[in-house]
Amino acid sequence: MGRPTVEVFSSTTEVEPGTRTDLDLVLSNDGRLNRGGPAEYEQRVTTARGVTVDVDAGDTPFEVNTGPVAVGEAPRGTTAVDPISITVPEDVDPGRYRIPVTVSYSYTVSVEYSAVGSPEYNDLTSEETRYVTLRVRDQPQFDVIESTSTTQIGDTGTVTVTLENDGTRTARDASVVLSSSTDELTFGSGSSSSTGYVGAWEPGTNATVAYTVTFDDDAALRNYSLSATVEYEDTDGIARTTEPLAVGVRPNREQAFAIRDTEATLRVGEDGRFAGTVVNRGPDTARQPVVVFRSSNPNVNVESTEYALQTLEPDEAGEFAFDVTISDAASATTQQFNVSVRYRNARDEVRQSDPLNERVAIQPQRDRFSVEAVNRTVVAGGTTTLELRVTNEGDEPLRDVEAKAFVQSPLSSDDDEGLVSALAPGESATFVVGLSASGSALEKTYPVSIDFQYELPDGDTEVSKTYRVPVSVEHREGGGLPFLPITVGALAVTGVGLVVWYRRNGTDGND
Repeated sequence: MGRPTVEVFSSTTEVEPGTRTDLDLVLSNDGRLNRGGPAEYEQRVTTARGVTVDVDAGDTPFEVNTGPVAVGEAPRGTTAVDPISITVPEDVDPGRYRIPVTVSYSYTVSVEYSAVGSPEYNDLTSEETRYVTLRVRDQPQFDVIESTSTTQIGDTGTVTVTLENDGTRTARDASVVLSSSTDELTFGSGSSSSTGYVGAWEPGTNATVAYTVTFDDDAALRNYSLSATVEYEDTDGIARTTEPLAVGVRPNREQAFAIRDTEATLRVGEDGRFAGTVVNRGPDTARQPVVVFRSSNPNVNVESTEYALQTLEPDEAGEFAFDVTISDAASATTQQFNVSVRYRNARDEVRQSDPLNERVAIQPQRDRFSVEAVNRTVVAGGTTTLELRVTNEGDEPLRDVEAKAFVQSPLSSDDDEGLVSALAPGESATFVVGLSASGSALEKTYPVSIDFQYELPDGDTEVSKTYRVPVSVEHREGGGLPFLPITVGALAVTGVGLVVWYRRNGTDGND
């Protein structure tokens, strides 16, 4: 005769606010005997069978997350119970709380037996309530109050987190560890976490910690979740770490620029200009902006590849212009030019925008001059003056335009050079060449070649291509040459040399 005596004990004695904790319980059965007997019957009388444990929150602020737990048999000694999950609210007051634990089981109160026949068992059931005590520590407790970010996608900036110690004790030597679980957001030189020191953190006070972060170029414009943990020493000098606190941050959109109102005057073999306007699309101010020109075409040459602008606030624009030379080897095609903007951000760090592409047409090469022969006939065995009207077809004024004529037998010339001090765009000048044809020259058309050396506005001296004009040789009937044409031709050559007339806008004059 007897019965089990079941008590409940817990190895969990302290819990923290704002946590979910396992409550570890142990059943202790002393197994009382009022009258002894065979060992097998004594064990039956002292064993609790079909044991279930049901933890109830009762009057405590806790929340029990686990229902009744089946234990099975609980013989004399101790029997472990599967962990019971409980939630401790963040706003729970420090102190001690008694949690009721109901233990239900069946047992045999007595056994009647004899030498013959089967024993008779007198079975009963029991439902008993025991209590375990949990202590909510008087300790610091932390909440995230606010988080802000000044960081753009593709750039480095600052994330600021403000937390409050809303617990009841001071946190000594406190530090806030902020961590990221994504490669799109990193700290410092690429780390996944960073620690900010606070020091002594009194109850009811806030602490703000700033972190240097970088958002990757490929980061999406969305909210990112970080986790913050507080490491500190409690009043007993024990090092503690809080459960992670969620921190949300959102980057600013990537700094952007646009190009508009572009203008290009480019031609193969000539100097030209590429100009336009850069607009700061924001979101931040671009300090000390410089427009940088890039071209991978070796036939496109830029004298200076950088153009400095004034500081550009969001939505402000600045104009740029580049002097561009297209070499003779270039093709008359549509090229893609790109410029980028180099600038300093709010941290005074140098950044460069993505390329801004623009399609630009390069015009075909044109002759620097046009040459027209005014009188193109010479008599075989005679001399004449060949007038060559030369026009500046370019867009730049030319200086010291020196002409040189080249003739081959049966043509000859003793006066084949001429000079014009200036020739404006569209302006014409007439160069006069003394030209003779041998008496044996055939009656046909012969070429006369001429080229020009000239000076550009920037002081460079260039030589033009060679131009060819046709000259016709004719024979006079009756042989010989009239005395007067020969005399006049001789006078034109002797003492006068190469004579130059030049004309602008249809008006002739002598130089």
